[in-house]
Amino acid sequence: MKTDSRRRGSPGATLEVAVLLTAATLLAIFATARYVGRWGENDTYAFAASIRAIQADPRLVPAGYVYSNGYGFPVMGVSLAYVTGLSVAHLQLFGSAFLAVWIIVPAWLAYRELTGSGRGATLATVFILVQPEFLFPILRGTHEKFTRGLMFLCLYLFVRSVAARLHWRRFAALLLAFYLAIYALVTFNNLLATSFIVAVGLALVGSLGVRWLGGTQSDESAAARRRMLYVIGVSLLLAFLFTFYTYPPARHGLLVVESMWNRLAMLFLEVQDVATNPYQAVETAWTSSSAYLLLSIPNWLLLGVSFVLWVVVTLVWWRNRSWPQVPGTLVLWSLYGAFGLLGALSVLVDISGAVAGNLQLRSFSTFAMVAAALVADRFVHWTPHRPWVLRWAYGALAVVVAFLSIVAVIKATNEPALSNKWIYYAPGELVALDWSRRSYQDATTWAGLDERLRAAIGICCAWEMEGARFDSSDLDVGTRNALISDIIRARSARLGVDLPIPGDSLRVYDNGDAEIYHLRPRTPFQR
Repeated sequence: MKTDSRRRGSPGATLEVAVLLTAATLLAIFATARYVGRWGENDTYAFAASIRAIQADPRLVPAGYVYSNGYGFPVMGVSLAYVTGLSVAHLQLFGSAFLAVWIIVPAWLAYRELTGSGRGATLATVFILVQPEFLFPILRGTHEKFTRGLMFLCLYLFVRSVAARLHWRRFAALLLAFYLAIYALVTFNNLLATSFIVAVGLALVGSLGVRWLGGTQSDESAAARRRMLYVIGVSLLLAFLFTFYTYPPARHGLLVVESMWNRLAMLFLEVQDVATNPYQAVETAWTSSSAYLLLSIPNWLLLGVSFVLWVVVTLVWWRNRSWPQVPGTLVLWSLYGAFGLLGALSVLVDISGAVAGNLQLRSFSTFAMVAAALVADRFVHWTPHRPWVLRWAYGALAVVVAFLSIVAVIKATNEPALSNKWIYYAPGELVALDWSRRSYQDATTWAGLDERLRAAIGICCAWEMEGARFDSSDLDVGTRNALISDIIRARSARLGVDLPIPGDSLRVYDNGDAEIYHLRPRTPFQR
């Protein structure tokens, strides 16, 4: 059992944080430069629409598109656009990845509290930055870069509150900051915030149970944890009031689900989607199952190593009846169990197909935040008998991290060489669609095999909000115009699907990159 030295810093801590910030900035530069701002993705489009809606109608619930799970990110987007002078398109396409850099600071602070050392904080931050499921959402133009950062901030304040139980002024200040951070988290996404609060509450109950088993349930530390139970209760109350009273759109998703079980699953397990097959993406989103398994190595490695370490630590504590007295150690152990439990429940909900399709992917990102700290904590406090073993271990770790970082970036940026879910577009594609919407103002134009181009249009131009009509995926019966480009042809060949236009269609536009075809009339009533 390690002592609670709680070293707040070291001569190299500032340098390590600076290096982490630099690495995150370089990652943001690569993610932005990979497609030079020419990409389309549904969630980024949805938030662009919500930001524009508040710009046009300055209210939390504007007349246009409303993000139902919170107003935090759209309001922040409006503020950033006003302060910087950037358009919504530039903010979402070029600013989204750079805004994720801020996560480094709260993550490092939280990990320092959980591991008890600056070196552990640095390693844990490195481990979370090589997780593709964590990187993918924060590099997009969505709320997750802020919700994840606020989660780290809440963890930092939570552990510091437990440690400051004997200093009432500090304790009160930390609780106030915790409540402010929790409410900010709720405003960005009420479902993700509620799930986080429930997990922290479960972890606190678990730590109290350990104290009871260890026979120290009446000490000041246990009393502080009991006080923190009230904090969790107040946090859940804040989330409840926001969902059902403060922000009316937040309750819509819950009310459309009939069964109480499904409503609870949506509220506590980060559910935001309707039911789909969560495992179909393995077959269709990547070039092969081998590619998927290769790119998922960081996930499985973190999951496997952290679970083994957690089980071993638990068995050792139980066998020796020597439960840790350090707040950070016990909270970290409890948090891992709580987030692991919610992750297991997420898998069950996904398999049932009741209310979610990618629930386990959402919950894994939160679980990975804690798992990274657990692995880092065990590594930095490992003391082998021979010093050279530790040097070799750090060398091997550096090689593994370098490999995992490459894998993580490839998966997080949907590298077209391995991914079937292409998000980039050629400038000529949007030029052709612009010509089609102006030339056929009352007609619909087919814009590809998926939502790629429609999302790109929504981010940069918002033509559909102005009345333009586009079709995608399966060609609608009433659609008479279709865009065919080199990218669409290449993706059609990659997926092994035929383009949904007859061979005798009339080519009415060609700019070199993209063409517009008009379907030949088959009846006297068609044009």
